[in-house]
Amino acid sequence: MKSQTEITIRNWTRDDFSIVKNILLETWKNTYTFIPEEDILSHFEKHYSEDRLIEILNDPFSNGIIAEVNSIPAGWLKLFEDHINKKFFVSSLYVLPEYQGFGLGKKLLSESYKIAKEKQFSKVWLGVMKQNVKSLEWYQNLGFVFDEEEPFQMGSTQVMHLIGYKII
Repeated sequence: MKSQTEITIRNWTRDDFSIVKNILLETWKNTYTFIPEEDILSHFEKHYSEDRLIEILNDPFSNGIIAEVNSIPAGWLKLFEDHINKKFFVSSLYVLPEYQGFGLGKKLLSESYKIAKEKQFSKVWLGVMKQNVKSLEWYQNLGFVFDEEEPFQMGSTQVMHLIGYKII
């Protein structure tokens, strides 16, 4: 962890929509270099419009969390409770490239473990694109086991998505 940093984890609000959009778009463009930018933008516009963010904010089974470094928003975590399949998902975890290495990802995951336990879940599930090797290895080093694979569509690009879990 980098020195002289204060990390804050907080629930998101409607006032954070532009922050969330910035974190997502900047991180996607930096990470998903194997996906054409027009596909990234079309996926972004479809799934993170103002109306869609309002739906997510108001969904009782979703939760958004912001991570800040010295009061600067730098990370985003979205959680989802799938009661049909009895799974607790980290459906999004993104940290701006310039803030990676500060421990934000681990803090956000720790928050997801805490919330999952409070809701009586014993595992936390997530998906990661197979070509996102850096993130895949990071999750594996944290104890996630990936045992499912399915296609994921971003715009007109299809990539394989690995689905895994960690027992908490």
